[in-house]
Amino acid sequence: MSSNELSLLSKQTIAKRDRRTHDERITDLEAAFAILKTKAISSGIKTDASAAKVLKDARVNRTYFYVKDKLKDKSVSAKYQEVRIAIQNFQDNFDSFCSDTLVNQLRNKLSQAEEQRNQIATTMIEQQKLVAEYQNHNSILKKKARIQSNQIVDVLHSTGVNLNSKVGIFGDVRIISLDTYLWKNGKYMFDDEIIRQEAWKRATKELTQVLQRALPMRIYILIGAPCAGKTFWSKDHSNFYPDLHSVIIDATNLTLLSRLKWISHINKYRTKDTRICAVVFDTPKSVLQSRNNRREPTKQVRSAQIFKKANELEIPNLLHEDIDEMIIVRSLDE
Repeated sequence: MSSNELSLLSKQTIAKRDRRTHDERITDLEAAFAILKTKAISSGIKTDASAAKVLKDARVNRTYFYVKDKLKDKSVSAKYQEVRIAIQNFQDNFDSFCSDTLVNQLRNKLSQAEEQRNQIATTMIEQQKLVAEYQNHNSILKKKARIQSNQIVDVLHSTGVNLNSKVGIFGDVRIISLDTYLWKNGKYMFDDEIIRQEAWKRATKELTQVLQRALPMRIYILIGAPCAGKTFWSKDHSNFYPDLHSVIIDATNLTLLSRLKWISHINKYRTKDTRICAVVFDTPKSVLQSRNNRREPTKQVRSAQIFKKANELEIPNLLHEDIDEMIIVRSLDE
């Protein structure tokens, strides 16, 4: 007897062993599908409940699913097709079956965390590029070395000493405030890095519109921890020099790197009539805490975050940063 004949005899023997009725086979298919569907939802792998695996577990030949006109009884054939279609619908709509499972919820959270990690990594790459740009221009900036002490105007915030006695100011005052874009659903999202990055993009777009105007301007970059008094200071127009149009960037800007992002953008539109003035707020931590406690609850920042930011303060170095002037605003204990 040839091997082909043996193979045929084996298949015939197996077929003879399956003495189930069509209803029994269909019941076994439905039971196998129910078990495998639960397994697939639990594992998050839809192929755990594929048609091939359902057929295998139910010990039903695939021809009942895929060979047209295998059965003369159309009603019986339709029942097999109902099971096959149910399996296919499960495969096509697998995500909707898993939406409420703990495994899928954890998987979604992991995906969101991964997305946030990628965004932070992208931000770090951008910052590294800015540092590289800073280093490339460092030799040029050093040529602008100046005697720092001659260009510091020491302003005592508590005494309200004005920078000038003139009433008029060159044009209107434009304030670019990051805080404007840190609100979401009525909450102040100071700690949310993703929202801060989006706020920076929107503030940069606003600054671009201001810089594109053909006006001589002095751009004040405010530098200080939350509650240092930056916004309060910027609302008093007597603090500004009257000779140029005033533009204020109201953000913490505590580190060289954070300031470099603004300065690099400003330099794209900078003219000989553009000056950059750093305004450093030297505010005791006790004052920061006291002011924070007096804020509206929705605007308050965690104390640990305030102190962390205060410790990050890097006083601008006029020899190395592309800054023309500097003002120091000191607040006395309150």
